[in-house]
Amino acid sequence: MFKLYPKLAVHNLKSSYRVTVPYLLSGSGIIMMYYMLFALTMGTAGSNFYGVTSSALALELGTYVIAIFGAIFLFYTNSFLMKRRKKELGLYNILGMEKRHIAGVLLTETVLTAAVCLLLGLGFGIIFSKIFFLILENLLGMPGVIPFLIPLSGIRNTVILFACIFLATALYNILQVRLSKPIELLHGGEIGEKEPRAHWLLAIIGAVLLGAGYYLALTIEDPVAALAMFFVAVILVILGTYLLFMVGITAMLKLLKKNKGFYYKTRHFTTVSGMLYRMKQNAAGLASICILFTCLLVTVSTTFSLYTGIDDMIGTRCARDINLGFTGVKEEEFDSVKARAQEISAAHGVQTEDVLEYRAWNMGAIRQGDGFEFRNETSQGTIYAYITVFDLDDYNAFAGTNYTLDSGRVLLSDPDGTFDSETIGLFGKTYQVEEIEMPHVNSEYAAYIGIEKYGLVISDPELIVDGRIRNPGEGISSDKPWVDPEYTFDFDLSGHDPETIEAVYDELLEWVMDEKDNWQCYINGDGFSSSFNNRIQEREDATGLFGGLFFLGLFMGAMFLMGTVLIIYYKQVSEGYEDAKRFDIMQKVGMSHQEVKRSIHSQVLMVFFLPLLMAIVHLCFAFPMLQKILMLMMMTNLDLILLSMAGCVLVFSVFYLVIYLLTARTYYKIVESAN
Repeated sequence: MFKLYPKLAVHNLKSSYRVTVPYLLSGSGIIMMYYMLFALTMGTAGSNFYGVTSSALALELGTYVIAIFGAIFLFYTNSFLMKRRKKELGLYNILGMEKRHIAGVLLTETVLTAAVCLLLGLGFGIIFSKIFFLILENLLGMPGVIPFLIPLSGIRNTVILFACIFLATALYNILQVRLSKPIELLHGGEIGEKEPRAHWLLAIIGAVLLGAGYYLALTIEDPVAALAMFFVAVILVILGTYLLFMVGITAMLKLLKKNKGFYYKTRHFTTVSGMLYRMKQNAAGLASICILFTCLLVTVSTTFSLYTGIDDMIGTRCARDINLGFTGVKEEEFDSVKARAQEISAAHGVQTEDVLEYRAWNMGAIRQGDGFEFRNETSQGTIYAYITVFDLDDYNAFAGTNYTLDSGRVLLSDPDGTFDSETIGLFGKTYQVEEIEMPHVNSEYAAYIGIEKYGLVISDPELIVDGRIRNPGEGISSDKPWVDPEYTFDFDLSGHDPETIEAVYDELLEWVMDEKDNWQCYINGDGFSSSFNNRIQEREDATGLFGGLFFLGLFMGAMFLMGTVLIIYYKQVSEGYEDAKRFDIMQKVGMSHQEVKRSIHSQVLMVFFLPLLMAIVHLCFAFPMLQKILMLMMMTNLDLILLSMAGCVLVFSVFYLVIYLLTARTYYKIVESAN
């Protein structure tokens, strides 16, 4: 008997090719993607370009996501296969084959399936991984830096992981057979559902869950909180979607059934009645399609926005080619840095230009009404603010203005429009406010997301003493009754040559690190601190991170698209076989082939585009939360985000339409061939 297992297994796989071939292709595709991403992770970690850590972490995260998705997806598609196989397995049992022999056939089939998937997946993964290496290098903007690898550990991990997944599906199938009676297996693929009742409690729970997810997405203002609550909102929306699809579509079909003018038409009668009696299965499939398509839109659109918005982010983080900041130093030390920067630039045959130079005091504060206090607090409801304070003479010098002030007035820049009082209280005093714009430094405020941002110009000799802001009243903590100034020196280099920028930057940074121990820093302050960046390294780091994320987003998008296609395909195939007899009876009582085709299109159209529409609705409600999460990554270009998401919706909706046309054709062929 054991010798027959391979023959029976091969025969069974061939005879049900319509469902086994897509299963083999999808399993091979997931294995291929997992191996390629693993190889890319190893190759990226083995290179030494700037931003390699960010890229490697993003790709490593993708391997875990693909592993989890692969397990869920293979189990899901396996359930479609088993439903189609139950009649065949039941027939084996009735003809005398014991359940242990059926289990042996199923295990042999799984071994053959796993072997084919692993061979194809690893084979094509090794063949095509070089292409994906090149794609990733181009996305990172650094061709030739990632070594091409065929890691043995990647092959080993892939084989172990997916062998375990296939073994788990085999054990699940064997358990189903052992727990089922022969007659149940024989009719397992034909058992229909009772007409579902309208479960209003489930409908209410589904609406509440979906509404709660939408509410979180629309009301959270703090980007950090949005990131923390994103997965909570996702879970709520997923649960709400499943419940509403199960209850809502049932209610819709019942309403259509009550509409005699609609229901008692040839193409609508069979459609409504057929779907109504298998609504649990139908709703679960449609909800799964909706969730997968939503994941596809969110993943690809957000990562594409980040990748295409790199220039905007660099412009926000780096105002000039080279950007320097110092705290705790005296003015003479800062002057020596400027002089050294010009010397190094001249030595490289370039000049400093478009210089942005100023002194300011950067302070975190807590706002209470129109007053600001400089103290630590973490209680709920606290309004945090970040204030950049300028001395009047300093501001006029670097901004090229000629403002005048008395000690009782201040100039306030409020780029977000969050302060609406005519007076402001700080440093134990109250000042009259005159609002101005500060275009020179507003770009820096975007780095502090979720915190109110202000620019302040003062002219009060009681506050600024020996280059430090003193605190004459309550506010600044007693152990630090002053604030040291920060000196900013940002400049471009003529020609903007990347190699020259990096060379000047490295030499200047090395000189500062050597000289800083000899500088006369403020006593009883925070000590010396500095910040350095340049556009070239920032661009490489951002490209490494967001290029890796976009590549990962494309991978995830391909998986979600494949999952969507296969769920739709299996749904249409399984329902095609179920509907074949019903349409056969209808044709025998007078329904023509053309009427069958119209009925099929009516059935598919009636619910096929609901997942697409619902996915777009989900994306629209998720947009405010996604925008805030993108702001954490310095992506603030709203037009670019909207354009990216709209483009993804348009492109993948076209894919969805193509899937509809192909699966409707497959469904019709199954019904016609069976008849």
